[in-house]
Amino acid sequence: MPSKRALHLLILGLLVATLLAACGDNTATNAPAATTAAATTSAAATSAAATSAAATTSAAAGATTAASTTTAATGSNGSLDLTETVKFDGTSGKKGGQLVFAYAGQFPASMQPYYTSDNVALTNINMVYGYLVGQSNNSKFYPYLLSEIPTLDNGGVKVGTDGKTMDLTLKLKPGLKWSDGSPLTSKDLVYTWKWVTDPDNSGVAIDLTPWTFISGIDTPDDSTAVMHFKQIFGPYLNFLNTFWPLPEKVWGKIPLKDGGAEKTPEATQPTVTSGPFKVDEFVADDRITMSRNDNFQPVWGFNAYLDKVIFRNTSDANAAIAGVSKGDLDEAENLDDNLLDAASKVPNAKFDIAQQYSWEYLQFNLSNPLFQDKNVRKALEMGIDKKALIKQFRTPKTTELGVNFSPLSAFADTSLKPAKFDPEAAKKLLDDAGWKPGSDGIRAKDGKKLTFTLSSTTAPVRRATAEVIASYWKALGVEVKFQGYSSTQYFGPWNSDGILARGRYDVGMFAQVGGIDNDGSFNNYYSGAIPTDANKGNGNNYGRINDPAIDKALQDERNTVDQTKRKDAWTSFQKALYDNTYEISLYTRVNNYLYNNKVKNFKPNPTTDGNYWNVVELYVQ
Repeated sequence: MPSKRALHLLILGLLVATLLAACGDNTATNAPAATTAAATTSAAATSAAATSAAATTSAAAGATTAASTTTAATGSNGSLDLTETVKFDGTSGKKGGQLVFAYAGQFPASMQPYYTSDNVALTNINMVYGYLVGQSNNSKFYPYLLSEIPTLDNGGVKVGTDGKTMDLTLKLKPGLKWSDGSPLTSKDLVYTWKWVTDPDNSGVAIDLTPWTFISGIDTPDDSTAVMHFKQIFGPYLNFLNTFWPLPEKVWGKIPLKDGGAEKTPEATQPTVTSGPFKVDEFVADDRITMSRNDNFQPVWGFNAYLDKVIFRNTSDANAAIAGVSKGDLDEAENLDDNLLDAASKVPNAKFDIAQQYSWEYLQFNLSNPLFQDKNVRKALEMGIDKKALIKQFRTPKTTELGVNFSPLSAFADTSLKPAKFDPEAAKKLLDDAGWKPGSDGIRAKDGKKLTFTLSSTTAPVRRATAEVIASYWKALGVEVKFQGYSSTQYFGPWNSDGILARGRYDVGMFAQVGGIDNDGSFNNYYSGAIPTDANKGNGNNYGRINDPAIDKALQDERNTVDQTKRKDAWTSFQKALYDNTYEISLYTRVNNYLYNNKVKNFKPNPTTDGNYWNVVELYVQ
């Protein structure tokens, strides 16, 4: 990918992250971001040489979909269960009415699917634009605009005779229509590919890697597209989940140069769409009003029950809870952990906690000489009582983690258990590493004290958590000070002197969001994605991790469509992270939500598709 394109992608992802981090407890994600259901961004990997550093559970939350059948994602390739066929309920609900919901403290900046990457935006966008493949509340991929998931077994995926190239055959459901009634065909997929990869299109916020691997797309008929890939791309299901066809009749008239497509009113209030709803109005930082798209019927055999869905802005979680209590909101999510008691007492409503593909952790800056020794990193991990942190700051459904990889994922290695809280063993590790306590109780080695900063944003829960962690480390003879930054400064891009991007920190505390397929984290760990002057700051590897074993595992998981082999690669990746303690995994993150009892068929979804993935079958009673 050209460096200019990569830079634009990274900047946009981080700007989105910054906006998200302005509320809640300011958590971060892949490109560090915000809250319990935060952004998922991943730029294409850069190839510039890295400079740095160290050497180198539950089941998915919610009820199952009405009548679903499971199929093997890999067929003859293995037994990984990654897909299912979903059948939504289009007969038992009540037609009409509206549903009003909020995402505490957040409002989308765009309704253009390729110019944003945060979950609150995608939740709304997925009601307006149909995508080729969805993610169910069972943490499985399912065909949305497609009639079937392409696999090796059904011939939808074909590896070239050279073993290096790949073809994807995509079969659209028959009779698909845009919201204006015109046909949605395979030619729209070709146009969208060309639009996304146009050199003048500088604001794209998705992973461009698979898009640039495509050498051409054939369209033998209106319902079939054959994508020719110049090289194998194992996480192709992730790619299809972020492929929203665009109508050429609209976007073909909008200039791409100088960010024209980002600035057009069409980016916030699209006129021709393909999802179950259409946008009637977009009032920034106030509301988005969507009405039913009656041309959606070919997708599921019926249109949505609801006449309207309205997304409203709320200042914070307290306001969101009050909105549900007063009846102004039918549903609110992203509620702060410390407000669970208040949320659970709202009358005529249900409060619950949904698992997510998200985790909290501490990131070592491996360019700091203090953290070159693995035993020092391990000692710091063993000195933290994770269970106590969960009890004090998080919800009952939060669980400890051994490695930064969601236990919901089919690729997770659940044998990697959390490090035990063992201060005495931690002290011995530091002793053996040559760090001896001084007269002031602070350890030192070769005249240098074991002292550093623990940084995060200035959110109260961040500061409070950091202070407790600092007290644990002080008991080991380690001096730690907390440094808080505004979310804009902390998560800022390279050219804005972002703290994480520039590596101007010692240990950072934030969160990450993954997915059914963890490939979205590729650029967080690949050595070529370490931001440097040489690569103009492109990449999200803020820990400066430079490990050939991790690089190989990441390359291996991308270079095969055999999902069993990909699982082996992900297992190697997790083992390398775990054995080297490049990061301190703390615990999972969850989504706290509250909805009125009159809302029916509400099925929380832990994936980035969000809780409105099944909006077609939602109704109010």
